[in-house]
Amino acid sequence: MEQNFIAELKELLQKLPGIGPRQASRFIWTMLDFTPEEQQKLSRAVAELPQHIRRCTECFRVFTVSTQNPADNPPATCSFCKPTSKRNRAHIMVVEKDNDVLAVEKTGLYEGRYHVLGATLDPLGSPDTVRERINALSARLSTKDLERPREVILALSPSKAGEFTSEYIQKIISPLKIKVTRLGRGLATGTELEYADEYTIRQAFDNRK
Repeated sequence: MEQNFIAELKELLQKLPGIGPRQASRFIWTMLDFTPEEQQKLSRAVAELPQHIRRCTECFRVFTVSTQNPADNPPATCSFCKPTSKRNRAHIMVVEKDNDVLAVEKTGLYEGRYHVLGATLDPLGSPDTVRERINALSARLSTKDLERPREVILALSPSKAGEFTSEYIQKIISPLKIKVTRLGRGLATGTELEYADEYTIRQAFDNRK
């Protein structure tokens, strides 16, 4: 029973980015050395995570719930996507991760909205969530609203997976006759957007094509 519990916990921890079996084991041993109060605090924080942090149902960006009682009528969309937002609705930037959103926001250069895929496509098999979010992007672009997006900016990392995903998205949305641009010079091949500095992102944004 104990071995099954540890195996299950290790499997869950390995779902975190960059965590392998050895690191997962270290986390378990470290948490065992926490004080009872620290263990309870960690357990409570994980259990209450969905009450305080949500993923937008429109752009899939993570946002915090700021109401005093987050369990009561929590918002479904983030501040960027709600109807009263002043963000430019003519542009949608497609990124892979939430950290990419933070990197772009630091530049103060972009005032449009986002669409977070969560990962890139893999020709040999991709998470269903990625394709679902690409389909959701197509639905956002297909609206007959007067504020329909006029440009989609593909800001995926210039890796093989990122290039494959960008080409796939372009193919999916091409019938919609919406302008599609990609970040230009500034990002070296293989560089992840999350780790690029502000000047590099600014160059890539200015030279999108």
